[in-house]
Amino acid sequence: MLKSKAVILAKVETVYGTDAVPVAATDALLCENPEVEPISKKLERGNVKPAYGSKSFLVVGEGIKIGFLTELKGKGVAPAVAPPEIGVLFRGCNFTETLVSTAGSECVKYNPHSSEAGESLTIYFYRHNLLHKAVGCRGTGPELEAKVNEYGKVKWEFQGLYAGPVDQNIPASPVFNTTKPPLFRNAAFTLDSYAAVIETIKISVKNDIGRRSDANAATGILSYFIKERKVSGEIDPEMVSKATKDFWGMWESSAQFAYGATFGAEAGNRCVVSAPGVQLDQMKYADRENILTLGMPLEFVPVNGNDEIEFKFS
Repeated sequence: MLKSKAVILAKVETVYGTDAVPVAATDALLCENPEVEPISKKLERGNVKPAYGSKSFLVVGEGIKIGFLTELKGKGVAPAVAPPEIGVLFRGCNFTETLVSTAGSECVKYNPHSSEAGESLTIYFYRHNLLHKAVGCRGTGPELEAKVNEYGKVKWEFQGLYAGPVDQNIPASPVFNTTKPPLFRNAAFTLDSYAAVIETIKISVKNDIGRRSDANAATGILSYFIKERKVSGEIDPEMVSKATKDFWGMWESSAQFAYGATFGAEAGNRCVVSAPGVQLDQMKYADRENILTLGMPLEFVPVNGNDEIEFKFS
């Protein structure tokens, strides 16, 4: 078997934990570095015996974890009322999908929500001709990183109910979206309405995944759920005078500031990432080509609740 032969399929479930049966024609995800690992525990047995040596133990499979990287890109259709290929992943990470069809303002928005009973996914992970089926998946992400003149990469990680692999031929012709990801440039980046000179941005949506234990469940786990969320990030602006932009004063004020960045310029392949209340965390000096910069960690703080970040594809 070859490591390079892998396919990920993902589909939103109608009922939690019930196989949504994703298919290669409509549910394939273009991704890189896919990984799968069991969520398990090892039960040591403390039996005494008359001789030295290791004791046998029990292995308990409780869940499965699947992670991978995707490109940040739109559907490639204008006007853009069609969800991007990664839209299903947002939904599995407690983001609400909103389709806006108003003429001239067509877009698809993803905003976080705080339901412990949010949507779940069925994920099929083909590792060559082995198939891992994971149902009841809920995840953490997106974790976005982008650098000037490169495309944005997004990390996702999902946890679902345990099932061992089965022999199954990998789909021969999965259908992927062929749109090329936009480069991070001409980004209209602003922080507090100031167009800071940056090279890299990072945004990390970290969901805290909980599990409901149930002695009646086949794996002892009734479900996985999202019990908390934290959104953070980082930028690397060039340092300027206090008169131009007082970054240190912004940090000392403990206030929150508006934030925005755009990926792409073509209709159907744009993504605007925005936040109404970003707070500056502990900063430190750095440099880029001997130009003084700031390493600037950020916390994305809700203003009215469930509004700390928005991803808008248009």
